[in-house]
Amino acid sequence: MVYQRDQAIKNFKPEPYFELNAEILTNQQKFVAKLDPYQRFKDETGLMTFMQAKHVQKGSQAGLIKGIQNLYEDKLLSYPRTDCAYITDEEFEYLVANLTKYLGLVSKQVALTNTTPNKRYVNGKKVEEHYAIIMTKVVPTKEKLASLPKLQQQVYDLVLRTTLAMFADPYEYEETTIITQVGDANFKATGKVPTKQGWQALFDDHKAEQQEAATLPLVHQGDQVQANLQTPQKETTPPVPFTEGTLITAMKTAGKTLDDEEAQAILKDVQGIGTSATRANVLEVLKKRGYLVSEKNKLHVSEAGITLCKAVELEPLLTSPEMTAKWEQALQQISTEERTPDNFLSQIKNFVAKLIADVPTQLTGNAAIKQQINHQQQAQKSAEVFLETPQATVLNKPKFYIVKPKQGEDFTLPKKWSSKTLGKTAIKALVTKGKTSKLKGFKSKKGKSFDAKLKLDGHKLSFDFD
Repeated sequence: MVYQRDQAIKNFKPEPYFELNAEILTNQQKFVAKLDPYQRFKDETGLMTFMQAKHVQKGSQAGLIKGIQNLYEDKLLSYPRTDCAYITDEEFEYLVANLTKYLGLVSKQVALTNTTPNKRYVNGKKVEEHYAIIMTKVVPTKEKLASLPKLQQQVYDLVLRTTLAMFADPYEYEETTIITQVGDANFKATGKVPTKQGWQALFDDHKAEQQEAATLPLVHQGDQVQANLQTPQKETTPPVPFTEGTLITAMKTAGKTLDDEEAQAILKDVQGIGTSATRANVLEVLKKRGYLVSEKNKLHVSEAGITLCKAVELEPLLTSPEMTAKWEQALQQISTEERTPDNFLSQIKNFVAKLIADVPTQLTGNAAIKQQINHQQQAQKSAEVFLETPQATVLNKPKFYIVKPKQGEDFTLPKKWSSKTLGKTAIKALVTKGKTSKLKGFKSKKGKSFDAKLKLDGHKLSFDFD
C-alpha cells in the first residue's frame, strides 16, 4: 500500500482544471457559493459549453434564492491497542466516581451532568477483547502529570477530554444551506453557527477555529439577488504520503479497494487487514527489517522495500486484500463446518509450493527486478559510507564501524565504548590522528561517570588518561 502511494506521488503530473463559483450579493452582504452538484472542468471549452447550456455567463447577473434549509443537530490509560469505541457499565461507574478529580486536570470547567449510561458509548455487548481507551482509576495529580514527558501529557490530555465529553451536554449548532439559482445552474453555500457549546467547550483550547464558524446573511426563498460568476483555474494536487495513523486506518478499511462486493463484506466484517492489536506491530516489523522508513512522520518504502514490492507484483494475489478476504471466508466456512481444516491447509500448502517453484525463475528472468536489485545494492553501498578521510573510508554497520585504510588491513571500531556512543567527530579523530580530545559521558562498571581521551594502539582501542 505504501509502495503504491509512493509510486502515485512519484508519477503524479498536475493537471489544470476550472471551477465555476458564484459570489452572491444580497442586502449589501456577500457570500460565496459553489456549483451544485459540484463539478470540475478539464478545459475552458468544457466550461463554456456547460455555461451556455445553463444560460449563465462570467461576471455579474441576476439570481434567485431557490431554497433554504435550517437544521438543528445534536451533535494513566487503559489498554491502548484497541479500536473499540465502547466501554462497559463497570468502567462507566468508576469514571463517574472520579469525575470531579478528572475535571480538575482540565483548564476549562464544563458541566458534566450526563451521568446515566448512554448506549452510544456504554455497551458491554459491543466490547470484545478490550474496551475503548479511557483513563484508569489512578488519577494523577497536576504535578505528576506535569512531570511526564510532553508527548505523554498530550496523549493523556486528549483521552481525558474525549472521555469527559461523554458526560457533557450535546454540542448544538444551526446549519443553514442556501441554494441560489443563476440561469439554469444552482450554487450552494453552507454556514454553521454554534447555539450551545456543550462538549465542544472541552476542546476550545485546541480548536479555536470552531468559534469562527461561517455565518450567512438572512435571506428568503424567492429573493432576487446579484450573482458574480467566477471561473478560477486550479491544479490537481498529488496524493499525500501515508503516516502510521493513516496507514493503520487504510489497513482497517482495506476492503474498500475491492471490486468484489462479497470480498468487501468479508473484510468489513473482520475489520480489514490484521487486528487492532497487530496492525501497529506489522508496521514496526516492516521498519525493523528495513522495508519501510519514516521521514518526518511520513512513511516511505526503502530501496529494499521497492525490490520486495516489484518481486511480489509478479504474483498479484499476494498484494491484494482479496487474499485476506478469501482466507477469512475459508475460516468462516470451517467454523460452520462447510469446509474442513485439512481442506484449507492443503490449499495453502499447494499455493506455497507453487510460489516456491515459480518465483525463483520469475525473478531471475525479469529485467526490471534485476535492474532494481542492482539499484538497491548501489544505494546500500552509498548508505554504508559513514565517513571519508584521506587516510580511510569508514563504513556504518548495524553494530560496529568498519575502517578501510587506504593502506593496510581493514579493522573495526565499536559504536559504543563504556556506555558512550562514539559519533562522527570521535571516529574521525581516531582514524586521522589516532586519538581523540577529552570526551565526556563514559561510565565505569559501577555506573560512575568520567571523562577521558581515546587512542588507537595499532587497531586496538583504549583509554588515554594522560
